[in-house]
Amino acid sequence: MIRMVLVRLALTIPILLGVSIVAFGLMRMLPGDFAEAAAGTTSVSAEVLATTRAQLGLDRPLWEQYGIWLKGVLTGDLGRSFATKRPVTTELLPRLAVTAELTLMAGLIAMIIGVATGLASARLRGRTDWLVRGWNSLLLAVPNFVVATLIVLVFGLYFPMIGIFNYVPFAKDPIGNIASLLLPALSLGLTVSVTISENTRAAVLEVSSQDYVMVARAKGLLARTILGNYLVRNALTPVITVTGLQLAALLGGSILIETIFTIPGMGQYLFDSVTRRDYPVIQAIVLVSSTIVLLTNVLVDIAYARVDARVSYE
Repeated sequence: MIRMVLVRLALTIPILLGVSIVAFGLMRMLPGDFAEAAAGTTSVSAEVLATTRAQLGLDRPLWEQYGIWLKGVLTGDLGRSFATKRPVTTELLPRLAVTAELTLMAGLIAMIIGVATGLASARLRGRTDWLVRGWNSLLLAVPNFVVATLIVLVFGLYFPMIGIFNYVPFAKDPIGNIASLLLPALSLGLTVSVTISENTRAAVLEVSSQDYVMVARAKGLLARTILGNYLVRNALTPVITVTGLQLAALLGGSILIETIFTIPGMGQYLFDSVTRRDYPVIQAIVLVSSTIVLLTNVLVDIAYARVDARVSYE
């Protein structure tokens, strides 16, 4: 297991290197002048622009600029924001913590709803199956930002006592912090729960027809014993795969959700940076997000081996 983890972590290095090259190159391919973006205005003299280019190293070849930026990344220096003139790392880490909390809450909500509805659909069948499949089809057809907008409208009109745009920092009030992220996490997790629900349903139906389940029923084992020890445990492997992939989707979907609910997370930071052409921040967020996705995939592989004894990486 340890060898597999080390090999997978080693394989992420060339992938992250490729991501860094793409992120750096795309920023340089965008129209406009980096020096003007750093200056914050277009009405700047040529001398000031030349000085700014020299300070930012923009007068050097692209490969040299990339090497300087990559060296800074390896030492924890992601550059300085054009907009605030502050180190990107200083501004990004607190926002990353907010986005991580929102993503974990949304993932937990999605897993609870998805696994519960998938199990109910597979086990109860009949009307319950039709209701669950209809609900999943509806959520699948509606993007998460539309769900978020509807939640804002419903709670704003009919439950005005519940604050919607009142993010509370965790250090200030942990309970208030969780309460302020509950609605955004719900709107982010509902759409993702559809995929988990459908895969749980399919996995449980497939496992239900296996011989060992038939034998367990023939022995007269209790229904909850069959459900817990035979059905759920053996059906978890494909569900883990989907859940791991959907966590990456949650990270991407947080951009719109954080903007709608005015949450000071990494998604809103990226949105603001794109509108302000703050290239160092965009590069840093792309690299950090890619790292999180790759590490999530490694954790999914580890969870495989823990849940399913048939899976071995030796």
